[in-house]
Amino acid sequence: MATVPISSDTKQSQSLMSYNEAIDRLSREERFRATVYAMNTLLVQKGIYSPEEFELQFRSFAAKQLR
Repeated sequence: MATVPISSDTKQSQSLMSYNEAIDRLSREERFRATVYAMNTLLVQKGIYSPEEFELQFRSFAAKQLR
């Protein structure tokens, strides 16, 4: 699973580039991937679903697409 726990450490937050800078610097595909990554990380951390449930849904989608 490719999620990383988010720390409330303000030093980490301050060392990151701004949201607008990230938008400007990333390609369209990278912005999409960053959005999916961020949403997935938040949903797992908030207990909306588990990493195992995510992987099951991912595999199910892949199987349907590759038929």
